[in-house]
Amino acid sequence: MNTILNNKTFQIYFLVFLSLLILLGRQLDTGITNFDDAFYAQKAKEIYTSGNIWIVTLGGNPSWENPPLPFWLMAIAYSLFGVSSFSSVFFSAIFGMGTVLLTYRLADYLYKDSWIAFIASLILIFPGVFIDSSRRAMVDIPLAFFVTLAMFCFLKAKNQKYWYLLFGLATAGGILSKSVLGIFPLAIVFFYLLFSRQWIEMFNPFLLTGVLVALGVGFSWHIVNWLQFGQSFIDSHFGLLIFNRGFGENIHRFNFFGYTEDFLRNYWPWLPFALFGLFKFFKRGFIEKDENSLLFFLWPTIVFFVMSTSKNHTIRYVLMIFPALSIIVAKTFSDWLNTEWKERTLAGLAGIACLTALFVNSTPFQAKVTLSESSKEVRHLASIIKLNTSEKEKIGNFKLSHWNPKHAMFFYSDRELESPITEKKELLKQLKSNPNKMWLSNATEFKNLNSQAPGNFYLIMGNSKYALFTSSQNRDYIKYDFSEVKLPNVK
Repeated sequence: MNTILNNKTFQIYFLVFLSLLILLGRQLDTGITNFDDAFYAQKAKEIYTSGNIWIVTLGGNPSWENPPLPFWLMAIAYSLFGVSSFSSVFFSAIFGMGTVLLTYRLADYLYKDSWIAFIASLILIFPGVFIDSSRRAMVDIPLAFFVTLAMFCFLKAKNQKYWYLLFGLATAGGILSKSVLGIFPLAIVFFYLLFSRQWIEMFNPFLLTGVLVALGVGFSWHIVNWLQFGQSFIDSHFGLLIFNRGFGENIHRFNFFGYTEDFLRNYWPWLPFALFGLFKFFKRGFIEKDENSLLFFLWPTIVFFVMSTSKNHTIRYVLMIFPALSIIVAKTFSDWLNTEWKERTLAGLAGIACLTALFVNSTPFQAKVTLSESSKEVRHLASIIKLNTSEKEKIGNFKLSHWNPKHAMFFYSDRELESPITEKKELLKQLKSNPNKMWLSNATEFKNLNSQAPGNFYLIMGNSKYALFTSSQNRDYIKYDFSEVKLPNVK
């Protein structure tokens, strides 16, 4: 077989550099989306500017949707690189690379086979849903990293019990990244020890300490906010945001098959091999009593079936099972292929990874969410909005939606977009009472508005999507001279 591609040192360097090229390439000027990247990035910016790491805010008000660990890391990136789109996605890409390397280490630790380890890591990178999520300012990839790290630490703890403490810390990282979804490693380990009849191990002092560390450190943010805000925090975070969104009313009777549809649409070409591999791992784990196969069967199936009971199905929510599925597929290939086909498969996947890195970094072509320009029109207007408004001033909203482009506008211009008004009479009334106010509308809507009530409005700046305008009385006070101000970073 190819001695270079099968050299472990080369494989690790290859994975590091290819992952960084794919996940951080073309990130300096593409921007981030209004949903949900700018929503998270703005929270991190407020942590960075306020220095308050325990109370997550949005627009200065407590925001209890998400624990703060990913926002802490974004804030660190802001301090290193400045507040920008690149900074907001930086640690997500690092966690993506880390998950690839952990998948390699897990497979190599289990099978002592660099071919399986390398193939599993390359399988994880593709299909594009893993790449796309790792290039976004979101919390799913940090969760996947910490779940994978927790499972690796648990395997290591079989021989060195102090790894249970690291297992607990990794689980805590998952909880601090995505709340109760971070406790999956505890559930997987519980059922693994139960089905493998290792009941005594459940009471191992190191494991029990690790569980206490996971729960104590992981739910520290929840405790701090409960002590400060009481029942309001509990009702909002656990009631409205977790229970109602996940398990509330109006769940379709075929809801259970939601993730099946997502995998049928997004997990090619690996899906049939993953299903066959899961069957083989089930047989080895439950019939042949192979403990490692049992663990790797339980990891994806427990997460898949629990998450399938919720009413919100988005495949990025279950990215935490992708490392396990990648190892299962790689092991299945290894059992099937002879030496010649293993060499061809290895060279083919490595070549695809190189071509992907070239595509991302050397072409202008757009694919998926993160290789296309996001919030371009908002970024175009951000500087002039900041130049012409005071820090706490809000931008009026005429016939745009309540949420879009609210988050992107806030992140790039530091100015909030108000709730929309839809009546022309109300707009004219507000213009009369406050002629200095700035407004945002759809570009086409502004043209219609201006034709219906000519002479009332002054277009400050427009583009293909939005029109930024004010009253005609205010036109002489609009500034266009940036020579004496520091331009905001709208990258």
